[in-house]
Amino acid sequence: MVKDPVCGMEIEEGKAHAKREHGGRTFHFCSANCEAAFVADPAKYAEGAMEAHGRHIPSATTGVREGVLGPKRVELPVFGLTCAKCIQAVEKALRAVPGVTKATVNLASARAFVEYDPAQTGVPALERAIRDAGYRTEGATARFGVQGITCSSCVTKIESSLLDTPGVVKASVNVATEEATVEYLPSVTDLAAVKAAVGSAGYKVVEAPAPASPEATDKEAEAREREYRTLMRKWWFGAAVGVFTMLLSYPWLIPVLRDWFPRGSPQLWYTWAAMGVASLAVLLYSGNQFFTGAWQALQHRSANMHTLIALGTGVAWIYSTIALLFPQLFPAAEFTGVYYDVTVVVTALVVLGLAMELKAKGRTSEAIKKLIGLQ
Repeated sequence: MVKDPVCGMEIEEGKAHAKREHGGRTFHFCSANCEAAFVADPAKYAEGAMEAHGRHIPSATTGVREGVLGPKRVELPVFGLTCAKCIQAVEKALRAVPGVTKATVNLASARAFVEYDPAQTGVPALERAIRDAGYRTEGATARFGVQGITCSSCVTKIESSLLDTPGVVKASVNVATEEATVEYLPSVTDLAAVKAAVGSAGYKVVEAPAPASPEATDKEAEAREREYRTLMRKWWFGAAVGVFTMLLSYPWLIPVLRDWFPRGSPQLWYTWAAMGVASLAVLLYSGNQFFTGAWQALQHRSANMHTLIALGTGVAWIYSTIALLFPQLFPAAEFTGVYYDVTVVVTALVVLGLAMELKAKGRTSEAIKKLIGLQ
C-alpha cells in the first residue's frame, strides 16, 4: 500500500491513478485532481508527506482516523458524478463547510475524501453539503428498541451519543415507543458501532419488532402487560407498607395512637425498627430498578431520574436507621425523628407513575401502529 501525499488516502500501488518523481522519491496519486495539486506545488506536499510519516492515516476502507487528536478524515460515497465538473462542484461545496481543511473527490470510486475539524463540523454537515450541491450519499436506516428510557434527559443523552459516532447522519429517539431511528453511512460505520454508542450511554439495545408482523406486535403487547403487572404489584406492596409507616411515624399527631406510642417509649422504638425492616423490603422489591439504574448511570459517569430517586430514598433510610440505632449522635431530648415513611411513599408513588406511563406508552404505540396500517 502507498499513500497519496495530497489527500492522504492509502491505495494499492498497482491501482494508483498516476505517479510522479520528486526529490528522489516516487509519489502515487488516487485521482487526477490530487496529481494536479501535487504538480502545482510539489515541495509543499512532499514536505507534508515527510511530516505525516509514522502517523496513523486511515485506509480508504475505514475512512476514519481513530484515537488521534486533531482533524478527522472521512470517506463519503457520492452518487450522481458523471464528469470533472461534478467533481469540482462537490469539492467546492465541501470546502465551503466551516472546519473542512481538505476535500477531494475520486470519480472512479465515486467517493469524497474529506479532512475536517470535528470541533467545527461533522458528517451530517458534510452530507448536507453534498446534497445541496445536487448529489446524494447513500445511507442506511436502522430502527431498534432502547431499554431504560424514562425521560427527555435519556432521549437527549442517547441522541448525543449516536450523533457523536462518526458516520451517523441523523438520530432520533421516541420516548413513547422507546425506539431509536438512526440514519448512517455504511462506508463510515456499521450497525454494531451504532448500537455500541447506545450502550456507551448506559442503555440497552433491543430489537424492534416489525410493524407488519401481528405476532411480533402481540409479543410486544404481552411483554408490556407483564411489566405493567409487575409494577402494579410493586405499587400495592409499597402502598400497603406506606399506610403503616405514615400512621406510625407520627403517632403523637393521632389521638388514638398518642397514648399507645408515647415519645421515647420502648414500644415506639420497636415499632420504628419494624418500619425500618419493612421499608428496606420496599426499597429492595419495589425500588430495585431505581438503584440498578442509578448504578448503571454512575458507571457511565452520568446521572438520571433513577439517580435522584435512589439517592433520596437511600439517604432517608440510612439517616433514619442511624437515628434509630444511635440516637445519642443527635441533639434531641428523646428519639430523633425517622423518615421511613418518606422512603416508602416516594418509592411507591414513583412506581405508580411508571406504571401509568407504561400504560400510556402502550396506548400511544398501538395508535401509531394503527395509523401506519391505514397508510
